[in-house]
Amino acid sequence: MKRQNHIIRLALLAGVLLLMSGCSSSMMTQTETQVLDSPDQALVTFIRPSMFGGAIQFGIWDGDHFIGVLSAKSYVQYLAEPGEHLFLARAENWSYVKANLEAGKEYFIIGKVFPGVWKARVALDPVANGDGTNQADIDRWLTELKPTTVLPEKYEGYVSPRVAQVKEAAGEVDNGKVKYEVLLKEDGR
Repeated sequence: MKRQNHIIRLALLAGVLLLMSGCSSSMMTQTETQVLDSPDQALVTFIRPSMFGGAIQFGIWDGDHFIGVLSAKSYVQYLAEPGEHLFLARAENWSYVKANLEAGKEYFIIGKVFPGVWKARVALDPVANGDGTNQADIDRWLTELKPTTVLPEKYEGYVSPRVAQVKEAAGEVDNGKVKYEVLLKEDGR
């Protein structure tokens, strides 16, 4: 009986440690923080500072272009052309941000996880100027969190089975069937 209790305790401990680890995506790898050094592009950083829902990861897209998988305590950076963009993320639901980016500026979108019915829900929350998100928090997150990027050899295997669903979800925005958040040119720094 003591041996069985010991095994159960070890199994529970292993489960807790796994949940606390954040379960990093095997298709992402740690990279260096990007610096916006091109006056002809904008830099969008998707940040997930919370450990809540640590095992939950979600893909981030710019239209039908895959950007990366956002995990707890990490961020993904994306150099984008200036102009209109539709950023999407999917978990149990889709979350959308319509963005108008200006060249030479940096933008930030916080990825949040919430309890869902079957699995977690996702929300992309753009950081607008004057919305209360302290710039010091963003600067701290960029030093404390792990910057990640897609492993090139994993890109196609992730994108191919999902791109039709992403196009369909983007079409819902075009048809006016879903709500979306907005990121304006002046929200960049």
